[in-house]
Amino acid sequence: MNTKYKISFCTVCMNRSHHLKETLPKNIANALAYKNVEFIVLNYNSTDDLEQWIKTEMAEYIENGILKYYKTTEPVNFHMSHSKNVVARCAEGDIICNVDADNFIGKGFTEFINEKFEKDPGVYLSVDKNIGKRDCYGRICIKNSDFNQIKGYDEDMLGYGFEDFDLRNRLEMLSLKKVAIENIDYLEAITHKDEERLKDEKNSIGLKSVFVKQINQYSSSLLYLFKNSEYFMGDIITNRFKNSQNIDNIFPENRIYEYQYGLGNNSWEGGKWTSENEKIILENFIETIDERHTLLLNKGEFIKIKNKDEIQNLIMFFSQISNRIKMKNNEKRKQIIVNKTSFGKANLIKNFKEVLSLK
Repeated sequence: MNTKYKISFCTVCMNRSHHLKETLPKNIANALAYKNVEFIVLNYNSTDDLEQWIKTEMAEYIENGILKYYKTTEPVNFHMSHSKNVVARCAEGDIICNVDADNFIGKGFTEFINEKFEKDPGVYLSVDKNIGKRDCYGRICIKNSDFNQIKGYDEDMLGYGFEDFDLRNRLEMLSLKKVAIENIDYLEAITHKDEERLKDEKNSIGLKSVFVKQINQYSSSLLYLFKNSEYFMGDIITNRFKNSQNIDNIFPENRIYEYQYGLGNNSWEGGKWTSENEKIILENFIETIDERHTLLLNKGEFIKIKNKDEIQNLIMFFSQISNRIKMKNNEKRKQIIVNKTSFGKANLIKNFKEVLSLK
């Protein structure tokens, strides 16, 4: 029996219209020959020219039903897991395929997807991190029914990273088998810096400052102050040097570790901070600190990070390590369904006029 599944390519966009302008027309052109396909674009409250471009340049595809455009004006910042859940819930296809706004699917990718699911419906498709580009790690193809059965991405993951790996783990708990997307012709992407990845994220927008204190040759303490008066403190560990004796003699290295960096006790120490007379007071600490220079806490002296690139790296670390810990907890607890009530809730406007609500 020859099955031709309907495939929904789902893309979320928040202030990345400059990427979508390059990828979306080419992706549609490369998929049209398959015919049984739709493209779903979710405007996640963008403030750039995304809507105007869709309205003027992509109107033909909306009219013939190839492209379906949704917009929500609710999000204050970008939430990867929630946005992917919303756009997936808008899909009508048998198979959902996430395509980031900077990704090209390549010619023949639709036929490849159909072939793999026709051969074995009990699979999902994803990118092998040892083959594909980092920018394509979010490419996951999954049956719509399977996605809804596990209730999508974990919306408790608020930052950037690991939401896709967590989804894969939970799909495999559902006894689905992974099929790797190995053809590099399907895995092209527009390269860009982490600054662009993070610019609309909650952790990036909300950060006030970061401080660091070296503990020893393999670990340092980090302190993040956020504008909403929250702080998070934790020890970052360089796993490869964890067994070294001192900073002058860093060998032997630890060569058995899953990730380059870890977080002490796999948790952040957190609380509230306040400002008074140019001093910052941390809840649970006695000393006050002068934010202009260094922080004097029970744990010693912290230095404020001022280099822009270092700050970006530390924002990325905070987002990824927090999500990674949640992923590991889901794995340990064998949590297939993590969004207990609903997922992908949003008020939307479809194709500029139809108002609908996802509950």
